[in-house]
Amino acid sequence: MVHAKGSSGGGFRIILCIEFDRRATPAEVAALKSLLCNSPNCIHSIDVTGGFDLIVEFAAPGIAWYKNWLSGLADPFARIVNRYETNFVFGRTIRRAVDEDAVWVPESGGFRRIDSRLVDKIVAEGDYIRIHSQGESWMLHETMKSVVRRLPAEDFIRIHRSTIVRFPFIKRVVRENGHWIAYLNDGTKAPVARSHVLQTLDVVRSRAKNPVKREPAAQPPANIMQAQQ
Repeated sequence: MVHAKGSSGGGFRIILCIEFDRRATPAEVAALKSLLCNSPNCIHSIDVTGGFDLIVEFAAPGIAWYKNWLSGLADPFARIVNRYETNFVFGRTIRRAVDEDAVWVPESGGFRRIDSRLVDKIVAEGDYIRIHSQGESWMLHETMKSVVRRLPAEDFIRIHRSTIVRFPFIKRVVRENGHWIAYLNDGTKAPVARSHVLQTLDVVRSRAKNPVKREPAAQPPANIMQAQQ
């Protein structure tokens, strides 16, 4: 365990906690997130659930710089942010490397770690996404794009703009009434968007390690063949 105080570069660290206004559009929220996270002083950001939606850490050269920088965001904050809090880092305890291969979900007043290999599917529901794992599900105020970054690309496939599925969780893919449908291991089914059909079928074919060999059809007895002639 490593204890650290202060920050590199002679400045100090600021934690900005933000709750977005539920009336703000996804595009407005995404634009403000991009503005914050693309700041050269941004260390990292975290999408969370609970009292806030986003936590961003900054390395600030001084409090005057931070106040001036924040005042420049007064307009988007007034339109998109419901409330925010500023906290200053005076010490840090580092226990282990940042966990990039998991999704943290809210549970019983706290958070639960879901290993990416145990995530079965992710479904968009309006401005939220629902994480499904082993028969349970959790709602997160997060975008599909942000959660995909924490999933191994070789294990997941996007079959629709609102659906991402772990490949082994797909039982079969069939064409029904002119549309492709993915049947999943939990007994549900999900449509495969036209724009994702080719990619989905390519992945299915590439993963088919042991294709089923069809036996030649049995020939009917001679008397039946004669009766059919």
